[in-house]
Amino acid sequence: MLKYLLPLIATLLVACGDTPVISGVDDKVNAARDRNDGPAIWTVKDFNSTLYLYGTVHLLPTDLDWQKEDMRSAFNEAGTIFFEVDTGPDGQVQAAVLTTSLGMRQDGLRLSDSLDSYQLKLLDAAAHNGEISLAALDSMKPWLASEFLTVAAATNAGLSPELSADDALKSRARREQKNIIYLETIEDQIRVSADQAKSIQLSLLTETLEGFNSLGDDLMNVAKAWAVGSTDYLTREMVAPLKSKSPIFYDALITQRNRKWIVEFVKFMEGSGTGFAAVGTSHLLGEDSVIEMLREQGYEVSRYYAFQGEDVINPINPTIERPETE
Repeated sequence: MLKYLLPLIATLLVACGDTPVISGVDDKVNAARDRNDGPAIWTVKDFNSTLYLYGTVHLLPTDLDWQKEDMRSAFNEAGTIFFEVDTGPDGQVQAAVLTTSLGMRQDGLRLSDSLDSYQLKLLDAAAHNGEISLAALDSMKPWLASEFLTVAAATNAGLSPELSADDALKSRARREQKNIIYLETIEDQIRVSADQAKSIQLSLLTETLEGFNSLGDDLMNVAKAWAVGSTDYLTREMVAPLKSKSPIFYDALITQRNRKWIVEFVKFMEGSGTGFAAVGTSHLLGEDSVIEMLREQGYEVSRYYAFQGEDVINPINPTIERPETE
């Protein structure tokens, strides 16, 4: 039985087809470790409430040290923690059932019946190069085949969905008995991909197949860029291409979900206290981001850099990287 595959993975697979390797990214990772900062964090503030916004990545290398002190201090301060969905044991059972019912062919047809000769050759090559069962892929609908191939490529490159930042933070929140709020249901999230028109699903699948041989390296670059808070890179190479190549899917995957989440965030800000939201980093980047929507609501939103000491809040645009420090 397939483990639940998060639809946000589709954001990465669309965007990474022609992504160049980050120059000197390993040096930047080491520098970030020395400075004790890491993935980007923002703060939302009013007179009696603070909400930390922490972008996550669902596929990470096993040896990536991403849990920095700035995140830990913000998380420790918060009493309420927001996550996208509950992926605990019950959630995984529900996800498996929904993935089967919404992602596997139930009509006696095969995936290959919807593909032309070019796409069939790509599918065969991806299955061969990725050592994936062609018969298994052929039993899937296009959206699920796209995500399955993405996870397979990531796994071959040394990335794992089992080590996601989301799951690590959920575990921490449960251990520390935080008040946990989930922003949507698993069915809501799966249907973002499953309910797309067949033409859009096939377009996403073709993008995945065409870039399959480099997809693992591309996803590794995304993970490394995320680990050092390279928001410029992630916006340019991950979010912008998705919006350009598939605006309908982008609207469903990013914009519409952000609008729903904003309702919960505003409700929290209208009270008092400190919260921490861990959501896919794509939702915090670009002109349709949660950050821009909160600013439109009149809230002060700034990048957070704990390693700078007393001056911990810098009013920096979320798509502009902080300059290197000595």
